[in-house]
Amino acid sequence: MEKSNVKDLSVYRRRFEDDPSSFNEFQAMDFVKELKNQGLNDEAIEVGKTFMQAAPTLSRYINHYGYALYNKFIKIEDEAIKEKESLFFSIVDEIVELCAQENYSPLEATINRAMKYVLNQKPVDYAKLTELLNKLNPLALDDSPFVNPQGKEFESKKEKWYRLKVRASYELKDFKECVETCNVALTLHLKWHYSNLNWIKYYRASSLVELGRYEEAQNEFLALKGRFNQVNFEVLYQLYLNTDAKNEAYTSLIYEFFISGYDYANINIYNHILEMAKDKNVDFIITLAAALVHKLKVENGTDDECEVDISKYDDSDSSKVFDTLYNQLMEHLDLFIERHESRVVFYNQDKEYGSLYVRDENNLFFRQADYIYDEEVQKRDVVEYSVMKTFDVKKQQPTTKAVLLKTLYEDIRY
Repeated sequence: MEKSNVKDLSVYRRRFEDDPSSFNEFQAMDFVKELKNQGLNDEAIEVGKTFMQAAPTLSRYINHYGYALYNKFIKIEDEAIKEKESLFFSIVDEIVELCAQENYSPLEATINRAMKYVLNQKPVDYAKLTELLNKLNPLALDDSPFVNPQGKEFESKKEKWYRLKVRASYELKDFKECVETCNVALTLHLKWHYSNLNWIKYYRASSLVELGRYEEAQNEFLALKGRFNQVNFEVLYQLYLNTDAKNEAYTSLIYEFFISGYDYANINIYNHILEMAKDKNVDFIITLAAALVHKLKVENGTDDECEVDISKYDDSDSSKVFDTLYNQLMEHLDLFIERHESRVVFYNQDKEYGSLYVRDENNLFFRQADYIYDEEVQKRDVVEYSVMKTFDVKKQQPTTKAVLLKTLYEDIRY
C-alpha cells in the first residue's frame, strides 16, 4: 500500500483514548478495518476487545476484528500452530462464537485453515475434524466449483464439506451418521467430481455393511465395480462370504480366476481358490492350488513352506500347474458352485452377446467371452452355466448374467 493512500487514524486514536463508547457503528467498523488493512493486527485486536466491553451494542466491526485475529493467529504455518496448538484452537472458537457464516466473515476461512492443519497431521484426528465441520452450515456453503487462474476446476466448498464429513463419520465408526450424510449429499444438485462422488458411494456401501444392510451394500458395490478402483473383486467376495452367501462368493471367485489368468499379481485369488477347495473338501484341487501358490512364491523369491503334499508336481513350474488347475477346476465346477442348463434363444454374432431362455423370467444375458472354452455359439445350443450378480449401467439397477458357459449339445427340436 502506498504511503499516500494510508488513512490517518490519529483522530480515531485520540477519540478512542478519550471515550471508546462514543463511536457509532460506522466509526467503530472503519477504525478496526483500517487498523487491520494497514497490518496493525495487534492494535486492531485490542481496539476490538475494548469495543466489546465499552460498546457492547456495536457489531459492524466484528468481522474485521475476526480477520485481525485470523491474520495474527490462524493464517500461520503448521509448525507455528503446533507450537501453540491450544491457543490456535481457542482463537478458532472465539472467531466461531463472534462471527456469523456470511459474506465478508472470517468464519469459513478460519475453519478451512484449521481443517487443513488437522488433515496434515498423522494420524488424522477425525474427532477434531468432525468438530470443525460441525461449526459450518453445509447448506450455506458455496456450491460453485473453484476455478484457478489456469482454468483448472476443483471441488466447491459444499462438495468438500460433504466429502470430509462422510470420511470422518466412517473413520469414527459412526456408520448411521455416515449413511445419513451420504443420503443428503446424493440428493444435492452439485456438480460432483467423479472421484468424490464414487468415494461418497463407497463409504455409504461400506457403512451399510457395518449396519447389516447387506443387500443395499451389495447393490452399491456392484454399481461401483469396474468404475472405482476401491471396489474390486475382493470387496464383493468378502461381503458374500461374511453374509454366508457362499455360492455367490465362489461364483465370483471362479469367474475372477477365469478372467484374470496366470499372473503372480493374482496370488490372492489363487489363495482363495485353495481356501474354497478346503471348504468343499476337494482334495485334488487343494493340491493343485497349494502347488500353484507355493511355486509362484518360490519363483518370485519368497520362501514358502507348504503344508500340503505337492510332490506330485515337483517337476512342474507354476505356469504348468496353473494350466492343470484351470482345466480341472473348469471340468468340476459343479463341486463348488451351482450350475444350470438352458438354451440359447438369441445371439448377435457381430457383437458376440446373446441371451438364454429362463422359464417364467426374463431371458438371461451372456457374452461369448464368458464361455470357458473358445467355441462358436449357435442359436439352439444347450449350455451349462452359472449365474452371477452384476449391474446394468443403462437401467441403473442390479441384474444378473450367465457366466462360465459350456456348450453341451444342440437342441434339434427348435
